[in-house]
Amino acid sequence: MEYQEYIGLLEAFRLSLTAENDSEVNKIIDQINEIIANLKTGKYHAMALTQEVFEVIDLVNKDMAFKGLKLNAYQSKAWNRLKEKAYQSYSQDRNALGFSGAFGVN
Repeated sequence: MEYQEYIGLLEAFRLSLTAENDSEVNKIIDQINEIIANLKTGKYHAMALTQEVFEVIDLVNKDMAFKGLKLNAYQSKAWNRLKEKAYQSYSQDRNALGFSGAFGVN
């Protein structure tokens, strides 16, 4: 099940971040906790789940770009697996809904 895979990926990334003592990282962990709780209660459908995960991706990207967050090897591996799953799901959701690029060009 896709949700179980997301829960596993999110939990792995969250676990990798728990050693960090940083308020910005705590915001990321809080967002991940919220997503996991909502996944476990069945709140999300596919598109909403993808959007929520992209919010985590955005938080992490901003923290890495502007606040100097550095990921160690384990964190990077968990992070890359989560991003790959999110982009894969986004592509599938987009194709399922028939979205196309600008002016109908893919």
